[in-house]
Amino acid sequence: MPINVDRYDSIAKNLYLFKPKQIDTIIPMPNDSDYKSGYINRYFVQKSNDIASPIFEISQNQYPTFLRNPFYTAVTILWRLIGTNDEISESNFKSIRFVHNDMPNLYKYIGNTLQFSKQ
Repeated sequence: MPINVDRYDSIAKNLYLFKPKQIDTIIPMPNDSDYKSGYINRYFVQKSNDIASPIFEISQNQYPTFLRNPFYTAVTILWRLIGTNDEISESNFKSIRFVHNDMPNLYKYIGNTLQFSKQ
């Protein structure tokens, strides 16, 4: 099959639509209203063609950009903040497992299922 230079140029010209300028990583800082509700949403991205690539936590504002980008896998999880240590840990572990098919190594990135917890 011959290379279609015009088609390549057309695709290459539009790649900028899918490449984010920068991944701005964050560490969520739950506030009083988050602790009152007991949960926060957390947002993560990773290159879609490499499950061993780094995982980044991003803001809610940046999430839609990556959700539409075929070069990245984007997931969101509900993160429990209050309860007993066992309740919090079990709930957060289930949230991580819920997205396991999309981002298998998220549990390695997060590590601590009691992160941000209050009792």
